[in-house]
Amino acid sequence: MTTNVVSTGQNPTALSEEAAALLARMPDLEQALASYHRQLASDTAVDLSVAENVLVYHDSMRKRVFAHTSLLPEKNIHYFPPYGTDELRQQVAALLTRAFRTDVEAKNVFGTAGVASALECLAFALKSSAPGVPSPLVDGDAVLIPAPYWQGFNWSFEQRPKLACVPVNLPTDGPDAFRLTVDLIRDQYEAHKKRTGRAPRLLVLTNPHNPLGVNYSKDLLEDIYAWALGDPDLHIISDEIYCHSQLHGGKTPFTSAVALDAYAEHPTRIHVVWGFAKDFGLSGFRTGFVVSKNAVVQDAMLGSKDTGAEVRHPMPWFTPFDSLKHYVIGAVLSASAEGPGSELYTTFAMKTYRDLLSTSFTEVKSCLQRNGIRYVHHDGDNAAQFFWLDLRDYLDLPVPPAMDDAMPFPLTSPDLDNREEGLFNYFRRQPTEVSLLPGGVMHSPAPGFFRLCYTARQPEVVCEAIDRVAKALTLLRPQA
Repeated sequence: MTTNVVSTGQNPTALSEEAAALLARMPDLEQALASYHRQLASDTAVDLSVAENVLVYHDSMRKRVFAHTSLLPEKNIHYFPPYGTDELRQQVAALLTRAFRTDVEAKNVFGTAGVASALECLAFALKSSAPGVPSPLVDGDAVLIPAPYWQGFNWSFEQRPKLACVPVNLPTDGPDAFRLTVDLIRDQYEAHKKRTGRAPRLLVLTNPHNPLGVNYSKDLLEDIYAWALGDPDLHIISDEIYCHSQLHGGKTPFTSAVALDAYAEHPTRIHVVWGFAKDFGLSGFRTGFVVSKNAVVQDAMLGSKDTGAEVRHPMPWFTPFDSLKHYVIGAVLSASAEGPGSELYTTFAMKTYRDLLSTSFTEVKSCLQRNGIRYVHHDGDNAAQFFWLDLRDYLDLPVPPAMDDAMPFPLTSPDLDNREEGLFNYFRRQPTEVSLLPGGVMHSPAPGFFRLCYTARQPEVVCEAIDRVAKALTLLRPQA
């Protein structure tokens, strides 16, 4: 484990020991960077590491929803069901029915305080002993996840549920670079089973993918699910939090897990999570949902009673869909696009969001190409909210040492290749002042990749930041 002090910012007030200690205690670099940029970084610093979406709020949500909301009504200072009221669950089910292109019933939808909480609730629920459940998950059971993957899976599955995340490493070179196949999952499944004597119990797929941004084809999903569900003890969780983040002209449309033939055959072993953080850009409200037909999961989310098993309080009680969430998300779900009688705001917003997303993607892509910065993307693929930058050519070039600065950033990161960490630090300090998320944080199979979120700022700001990164990269090249 190494600790680096990074020069960043132009604020004349030095970073206090207390603030530095708090940042150093954040094991998730993405969250630490978000906190740093919100509170301490200079006005010129640009954070493109965090998976956030500002496009919808500035385009329409502020004007069409929040301009018409009043102070918190009295009813919203009282307790609400921790998994969501019937009305909210019905509204979310209707929204997901449109997004997933198949019927989603409200009785199978359960609110939580964010998708990370939804994942943790699912993990605990699947560890529950109950009549008719032959083999609940136990401590140490493996969770297969194609890598690179969102680092939050580790906190959600490992920290309290005590499961073990096992990466399914995607190839990083050749014609199949970063392409998922059934064989890759099967090989890791068999290797883990042979090594430990215990078969993995969970497979987690993120569709669209974070950080690659791609949609998985229906054929690929059917093949993966058919193989995985051949093991009667294996469950699948589909994280579909970016399901509306679709570019125009994509050759592979989004297919939800609940729209698969496999779901019709095994509805109780396939679970979906979704939330408002990414597509709608409401990450700070921490709103997520579990969609599951599994009776044990439903008992865990609603609270078990008189089932013959241990009586338990609703799992979301500990991370509730609270009254403020009901108020804010209820306003988004209830608003009309142009007034009474017009289409729902959510329908309007997601149609215009595709336009905004596609425009931003095209502008940022052109900027990357103009600056000669490589990235992983095939024409016709979706890109959700990300570019997966390939900066491997710069790994072995000497990085100038940091100069003293009034605002050091304490970073403790045991997972990063030293060269990748050096590039990350180099971009963050003056005069570049751009934060990109190092691939090592996301369990990238090889160092030198960085995630850039092109929806974290308006496209002109993103492009200006890319220009600064390109200039910094040019300075690393040996001069002729």
